[in-house]
Amino acid sequence: MKKYYFEEHETTYQEIKKDNLEAWDQFHDPKQYNFENFMMRPFLERALELFNVNSTESKVFEYGCGTGTGACFLANRGFTVDAIDISPTAIELAKSMALDRNLKINYSNQDLLEMLELNKEYDLILDNYCLQSIVTDGDRSKLYSVVKSGLKKSGYYIISTAMYDELRSYDEDTYYCEDTGIVYDRIISPESYNEAVRINNEWWLPHRRHLKTEELSEELTRNGFSILLQENGNIVCRKNK
Repeated sequence: MKKYYFEEHETTYQEIKKDNLEAWDQFHDPKQYNFENFMMRPFLERALELFNVNSTESKVFEYGCGTGTGACFLANRGFTVDAIDISPTAIELAKSMALDRNLKINYSNQDLLEMLELNKEYDLILDNYCLQSIVTDGDRSKLYSVVKSGLKKSGYYIISTAMYDELRSYDEDTYYCEDTGIVYDRIISPESYNEAVRINNEWWLPHRRHLKTEELSEELTRNGFSILLQENGNIVCRKNK
């Protein structure tokens, strides 16, 4: 069975490679973003400064790293970085980007949700717009559990994620569930996916999770984190001691 989040991401990174682009943000908005100017960067810079996160001997883990925009940004600042992504094409591109910049980053083609725990402790764990693609309650709880397993008590979990927006519109092949914040895509063949659900006599596949600010805050708190800073979908937190 395929995971609901794999196909879209692998296909997109293949398109990025074919078009000689460098990053997911650039693929969706090439006028505003590129590899160095990625969407999360302004918040990440502020968070590192605000909480005085020092790169000296600091270890970082990033899941859903894509082509490595965040990983390269941190490695260039002196952090030791391990990074994973479910897409083999993303990891191929990420290794190339790091090589071009003479940066040493330990990249691996892995799915965080296939791990029981992390085998190291990290000073910083980064989510650079991955969380919205981890949709189901079970998968999100598993993600948080794995993050906590590898986050030092003094460490920071920094997240940027897409959120509910009352101005966002969904087309006829997309269904937004107000009760859960889950965005579903209409599908024809549900047999390939464990997560396919039947709604109004049609088959749908989880695609995104667009929570409201207070809903995300409550979810993180419920899963064992203390929020230190939240600006809508931009968050710095620690695991509870």
